[in-house]
Amino acid sequence: MLVFVDGNQDTHNGFVSPDHSPQRLSADQAPGSPYRILLVDDDQGTRQLLQDILEKHSDVKIVGEAGDGKEAVAMAIAHKPDVILMDIGLPYLDGIEATHCIKKACPQTVVICLTGHFSPPKYSAMRTAGAAAFVCKNQVLAIHETIMYALGQWTTWE
Repeated sequence: MLVFVDGNQDTHNGFVSPDHSPQRLSADQAPGSPYRILLVDDDQGTRQLLQDILEKHSDVKIVGEAGDGKEAVAMAIAHKPDVILMDIGLPYLDGIEATHCIKKACPQTVVICLTGHFSPPKYSAMRTAGAAAFVCKNQVLAIHETIMYALGQWTTWE
């Protein structure tokens, strides 16, 4: 299940229109450089699967991986990624609280929630914390499209 926040960008079939491209989120990035992604999941196999899927796309680059919520917050502050793929069930600091902390420190970072199963209370909590999208892990093959869609939600158009 893919669930997205409301947005008013121009879309085609639920994703960002190819006629529009989001502006860079980070001021220190050159135009055309790949979006920087931070992977956060306590399961190394899930992180590896996400990396394997995303490394096939030249418009994204993995800048780090974290296995718990505290590490995620520290890495987000250090790397200021454009996008964080955030698991909810994390040790030390869960994905909801980590997202809340990250959005305070890095408001331009787009957080996409990953979970093993859809739960309305967790969805609501992640939305309140600042997540832009909610993706069940059985849908990760479409994660690149989800990232591009979520970036369109949080950027301005040229």
